[in-house]
This record gives sequence, C-alpha cells and structure tokens, in this order.
Amino acid sequence: MQNLKRLTKSERKFYLSIPKGIENSIPARRLTQITGMNARTLTACANGLRRKGFLIGSSKSNVSGGYYIITNDQELNSTVREMESNARKQLQSVYALKKGWRNRKKMKQ
Repeated sequence: MQNLKRLTKSERKFYLSIPKGIENSIPARRLTQITGMNARTLTACANGLRRKGFLIGSSKSNVSGGYYIITNDQELNSTVREMESNARKQLQSVYALKKGWRNRKKMKQ
C-alpha cells in the first residue's frame, strides 16, 4: 500500500472510499454522498492522487462509470485513452478560442 500520510485530508478520504477494479467503480454522484465532497473536489482529488503516483482510474461509461483503483493493464489503458481524448477536445477548444480572437482583431482593423 502506498504512503497515505503524504496525502491531503480530502485525497485520503477519496482514496479510502474508492474500490479496486473497474467492475466495482463508484459513480461520482454516489462518491459525493459518501465523502461530502462536490464533483469538482472529487476531480481535483483524483488528479492530485494521480500526480502523486496513485493508480486512480475513471470511466464515463453508463455501465461501469465512476472512480476506481486500477488493477490491470486494461483498466490503465482505458483510463489513459479517455484522458487523452478529453485533452484533445480541450486543446481544440483552446485553438478555436485563439482563432476567434485573431479574427475579431482583424475585423476591428
């Protein structure tokens, strides 16, 4: 088990509340009830734990959606694919904003 002493109180609470394996994942809505944290705080905890080396998985699937502790390569790959997809969408939005700003500036000239 990893060293939980280096975690914030919220991260520790989050980590101790999630199950092992995608088949046991806990939906964010249920996790908010258990922990008393809002969805934004749950996301921040998951990301903070990941940056500290904890294997936190997440899925937006209707069947097994939620948070869980990654236990195998398939779960890791599933989480990574979803995170990479989200990152690409965010970058597309950034590029569109910049393009819109440039176009706005050109129209004012």
